[in-house]
Amino acid sequence: MASSSGSRHRRLLTVLLSVTLLGNGCQFTAVSEAGRERCRRLSADAGHPLAAALSYVRCLPDSDSSLEAERAAEKAAADRRAALEACRSRQAKITRLMGSLRRAEQELAAARSSAYSPRVAPPQPLDAGKESRYRPEDQRLDRDRYEAALGAWEQQVASQQSQWRQQRAERIRAAQDRLDQDAQVLRELQPNLFNGPASIEFAPMALRRVSDGCDSAG
Repeated sequence: MASSSGSRHRRLLTVLLSVTLLGNGCQFTAVSEAGRERCRRLSADAGHPLAAALSYVRCLPDSDSSLEAERAAEKAAADRRAALEACRSRQAKITRLMGSLRRAEQELAAARSSAYSPRVAPPQPLDAGKESRYRPEDQRLDRDRYEAALGAWEQQVASQQSQWRQQRAERIRAAQDRLDQDAQVLRELQPNLFNGPASIEFAPMALRRVSDGCDSAG
């Protein structure tokens, strides 16, 4: 009895394989090799030869359209991932530039409000009480020495102040250049980020969109 059943299965397998060969040779000649490979791969999961052959035959008619749909779905998913990654990169750049702009603004304000302070103390003035006890010629010598020391100090202070003004101007220029550059790039990346064309204050709605990030947009 078992032998008869096995014989019937073998005959059915032969018929199915013949149908498969017929399908390969005649009915499904328009199926691409990629489509056929897809069907072979799917039918291999069936395990049993009969089920694998049947699965292969059933797969062929729609194999190319299914393969095209799979490729389209994979491309759409890849495009979404690429768009999300590009958005995250852009948002990170905007956030970094916003911080850089605010630091440049603080540095500019600090440079503009800075005041010069001499790095060396002036010579001690003459003590009138002590000087009154000295001879007139000694008093003149002390005054000459003091005036010479005061003149040297004033020259040193003037030189240091000139150098300080130059450094201050360079600090202001560097901070202003960085602020302008950051603002320009931010306006290109996020046109409505600022309150106005000449403003560097962030608009609340635009700032909220930046803070929300890319994932919230779906």
